[in-house]
Amino acid sequence: MANFFEHQERAQSRTLWLVVLFLFGVCGVTACVTTLMALFIPNSVWLAILLSLLLIGIPFLYKLLTMSASGVAVAESLGGTRIDPASSEVNERKILNVVEEMAIASGMPIPPVFVLDEECINAFAAGTTPQDAVIGVSRGALETLTRDELQGVMAHEFSHIFHGDMRINMRAIAAIFGIMAVGYVGYFLLRSTMYAPRGRKSDGRATAGIALFGLGLIVVGCVGTFFGRLMQAAISRQREFLADASAVQYTRNPSGIGGALRKILGQSSAAMHHAEASQFNHMLFCEGVQTLFASHPPLAERIARIESIAGVSLPEPSTPPIPRAPVHSNTGLASSFAAVGSVRPSGLASASVALSAGGDQLNNAAHQFIGAKAIVWAITLSTNPTRAAAQRSLVAQRSSDIADALREVEVAVASLNTQSRLALVDVACATLVNDHVSSYQVFRRLLSDSVRLDGTVDLLEWTVLQVLRMRVELPIAVRGGAKLPARTATLAQHDTHARRILGLFALQGTHDEECARLAFERALKVAGLEGGSLPPQEERSLDSIAKGLDALESLRPTAAGRLVEAALCCVRADAATTDREYLLLRALSERLAIPLPPMID
Repeated sequence: MANFFEHQERAQSRTLWLVVLFLFGVCGVTACVTTLMALFIPNSVWLAILLSLLLIGIPFLYKLLTMSASGVAVAESLGGTRIDPASSEVNERKILNVVEEMAIASGMPIPPVFVLDEECINAFAAGTTPQDAVIGVSRGALETLTRDELQGVMAHEFSHIFHGDMRINMRAIAAIFGIMAVGYVGYFLLRSTMYAPRGRKSDGRATAGIALFGLGLIVVGCVGTFFGRLMQAAISRQREFLADASAVQYTRNPSGIGGALRKILGQSSAAMHHAEASQFNHMLFCEGVQTLFASHPPLAERIARIESIAGVSLPEPSTPPIPRAPVHSNTGLASSFAAVGSVRPSGLASASVALSAGGDQLNNAAHQFIGAKAIVWAITLSTNPTRAAAQRSLVAQRSSDIADALREVEVAVASLNTQSRLALVDVACATLVNDHVSSYQVFRRLLSDSVRLDGTVDLLEWTVLQVLRMRVELPIAVRGGAKLPARTATLAQHDTHARRILGLFALQGTHDEECARLAFERALKVAGLEGGSLPPQEERSLDSIAKGLDALESLRPTAAGRLVEAALCCVRADAATTDREYLLLRALSERLAIPLPPMID
């Protein structure tokens, strides 16, 4: 079975059927437009072909550009309104908690949640990568579904994120819009003639000609609509079965997603009323608009398959405690890597425990801008009393608001273990990514000055900075027009940087140079790199590693996965995993855009 890295890589190339159907649609529409224009303008074949390509190409490129930045464009196109992370409304708080737990349990950034003003039960995940995904959910789902049912629906949507379905869905939106655009143009021409001023007879004949041409384009648009619906059906039907099965696997609760599907089957109307719903039909949880080719399998068939899964003996959901000691078993670490791109039931329970460990005070603070900044500050506060006092003095001088909030959360944060702190950082990042750019930049400069106050940066501080870079600063930069690095490089192309990182990991679990050398050699084999000696000490500093990570962000998904697996090989060389090793793994996985789940013992 394909793993997360293979799914993500396939998503970059799994466009063959989409391209084939798109070309068929283009050819069909072009042939129809050529025939239509021949009736009005003889000997106009090349002009008709050019017109067809323009009618398809311009809308295609427009939609591709507007939808490629992030899933926010999809949510807003469907009339979605982003739920305030600090919302106290019961239903909104319920869905936010479910999404936060799911994201933390899987190791991916917490996606923003948009609510659609629709009475039916439906949902979607949109975006191009796990890092820019958004979740949309209808008002009907919030008000009708129980927490378990919402969790099942969200697990289904997270499966689409992990399996790379979002990427193909986003490209399909542009392709479908392009080949259906001819009909929209025809409708516009026909409608414009209805309100044309009445004048001379010659003008009337021209108006009639335009009306007939517009009517003809509407008929041609039916060809585009045919291929558009065919594309939607080809893309999503089998992926929905996989996502349903994954939801059961993630939650170990078939009645969750099964109950949601039963409620959809029993509702009076499953139709979405937004005018744009039709072009997004293939990416919804269930069919929002009835079309000639069903974009989703029948609900009864989906329910039957889930019931067949439920007939198999499944372990009961458990709630294991979050490990609080600084040393973890390698079993939990190995299972964390095996679970990349998925959600473990034990992880969901543990994420809930991690979020509740700080109590309502820290959770409420993490959902507000000043509180989120104070929490990040408190987590990076030095354990050295003298240095911590200097950090408090710095923030008091330059931001009294953060200083006041810091005093309220500092003691509570200090009582948390490493993974609970990182869970809070995840929630804080989901808040800060929506802060005003200038306000965040002021905070970020202040935080940088604080962590480097004594000229050094410890590992926890450095890891938090890497998380902020990927979950706050990179999305802000993309919103400002920056381009994400192309993920096409191999490990061989970044051999030196990969060796430095593996060398750092090899020395984390032992002070014995020989043991570290053996661990390093095994890691090189896992990474597919040729043997060699450990990098010198000066090349294994955090600053040196950070520069290497800048380059390694361009690794293709399978290469990034091998590097993380090689790092884990170093960590597993001894009998235990320290917090230092886990923090390094967290920083590495963040920079490589790999959702590494927390360790669960």
